[in-house]
Amino acid sequence: MRILAINPGSSSLKATLLDGEMVLADHEMALDETAEKVGAALSNLSLWSRTLPPEAIGIRIVHGGRLFREPVRVDLRTIDTLSRLAELAPLHIPVAVRVLSALLGLQRALPIVAVFDTMFHRSLPETARRYAVPDRWFSAGVEKYGFHGLSYDDIVHRLPGLSGEELPERLVAVHWGNGASACAIRNGCSVETSMGLTPLDGLVMGTRPGTIDPGILPFLLRRGESPKMLEEELTFKSGLFALSGGVSDFKEIGERRGKGDLKATVAFEKAINSVAQTIGAYAAVLEGVDALVFTGGVGEHSWEARSAVMRKIRFLGVREDPHANRFATGDRKISASDSPVAVWTLHAREDRTIARETETLLRAEKGGSSFEERNDES
Repeated sequence: MRILAINPGSSSLKATLLDGEMVLADHEMALDETAEKVGAALSNLSLWSRTLPPEAIGIRIVHGGRLFREPVRVDLRTIDTLSRLAELAPLHIPVAVRVLSALLGLQRALPIVAVFDTMFHRSLPETARRYAVPDRWFSAGVEKYGFHGLSYDDIVHRLPGLSGEELPERLVAVHWGNGASACAIRNGCSVETSMGLTPLDGLVMGTRPGTIDPGILPFLLRRGESPKMLEEELTFKSGLFALSGGVSDFKEIGERRGKGDLKATVAFEKAINSVAQTIGAYAAVLEGVDALVFTGGVGEHSWEARSAVMRKIRFLGVREDPHANRFATGDRKISASDSPVAVWTLHAREDRTIARETETLLRAEKGGSSFEERNDES
């Protein structure tokens, strides 16, 4: 089945046409402020004039809250319900609503399926999901949901084919980009993850702080700071941006660090420590680590960052292959042959998870075979 996988970010959108694992077309476009403009841009994509156009559309949604635990067919009620979750991910949900409205307005009579980043983490045990806060907070929806689930799901599905072995029992995956998180995966299931109720928690990110003392917020509120301003600064003006003096791009921070910029050096080292500390913590959760995967923009492209993290976690048995880490390209193993922990860097393929989940849902509705079943048969 040919699936158009839509992956909206905060300011741009990726549209990938897939048939199984094969990429037929790939587009990236800026996101305008209105659904009408987004719809017009989507309508103008060349993929509609292909001999074999899309048969269905799947779209990544960052947060499903407690209302969306599985992929769902999209209609106006879906959009209305999703709109009520905006406060959980104010940077992402309004954009997703705008794109969904545009997709429904395309008038192409294609089924549209929403696939949620939080789905992969529905396996979190209660000890990981629950915060140590009053029950009334939990009743209001305060719990750990986790994010980057589509990326982690793809790692679970793809790693065995790349390694030629069964999926490692104890796997730590790090999706490291402008937004970043880590996940402890046991037997293919999420058992701990660094992002929580919102995408602000966990690792130090491009403009988000990651884990901070929760007492900071009431302290600032008592000093007269506005909640709106604090939320804006936590979302757009913290993280590497704050530490480096206004730069959120990890590549530029690395370049400035190489030239002796002290602020860039602090930002780089803070990010490295954040990732290494989290991997160490997840080794404790899993009672050991069999494999480690880096993905995302930084995870895929910064050999310096990966190398710095691997040096810090040598005590876990990680041994770097310096040549593979620095010079090899694509999906590859970057640990030494004698490393007890296999370390990989994989290209993030959220589009494949979107397509797989979309096709699985639609074929289940028709009583047909799934994407994976057809691949097994072939």
